[in-house]
Amino acid sequence: MDVRIARVDLGAPHDGLDALPGFYGDGLGLACTRDGDTLTVVAGDAKLAFGARDGAPFHHFALLVPGDRFDAAVAWLAARAPLLPGKDGGAEFDFSFWDARAVYVHDPAGNIVELIAHRGEAENGATGAFEAAELAGISEMGIVGPGLAEAAAALEDELGLELWSGGVDDDATGLGFVGRKAHTLILAGPGRGWLPTGRPAEIHPVAVTIAGGERSGEVALPGGRVSRVPG
Repeated sequence: MDVRIARVDLGAPHDGLDALPGFYGDGLGLACTRDGDTLTVVAGDAKLAFGARDGAPFHHFALLVPGDRFDAAVAWLAARAPLLPGKDGGAEFDFSFWDARAVYVHDPAGNIVELIAHRGEAENGATGAFEAAELAGISEMGIVGPGLAEAAAALEDELGLELWSGGVDDDATGLGFVGRKAHTLILAGPGRGWLPTGRPAEIHPVAVTIAGGERSGEVALPGGRVSRVPG
């Protein structure tokens, strides 16, 4: 199933939104466009559109690094933001069951931003210092809400997006990975802790556009909306 996350619309607190261009643009070197209360950030072939919202919305998402460029990408990120430590004090997470490696940082809006590389995915054979243009898109987007099993079933039935890892039987402990490896929606119940900080997940609605194949449609979930478009 050749699908990818093409766009995510998500919220940011008003003061956090003002600080995001300095992080994603000046810091990481990604293209940023501000239009009123919306900041659009381009990461590879995908877009993150942050819209100003009341309160303190926060999200978890992951940016995809070529599978052969993880070490260089970690050095690049660490020079621009403090890496978040895990339980053992180290910053790198080895997801051997996926053949993947990851690190995490906070952005100024409080989002938990992951940099993840899956071996064999988007590899480019580059050497030397990592560059922002090498980011291959959005790898993961968390969608928080009750009824994980029902959400997973709706995404498969209506959009053809399958649960490929994790489990959705228990809203309190479940974590469902829907789509395909390296291009994934993460279904999480409210209160479940996000790696690496353990911060409890909260419902802050998002809108995700998935591109690929010939199918199209839209599913409304308690945590937002998922659309699929051809291409």
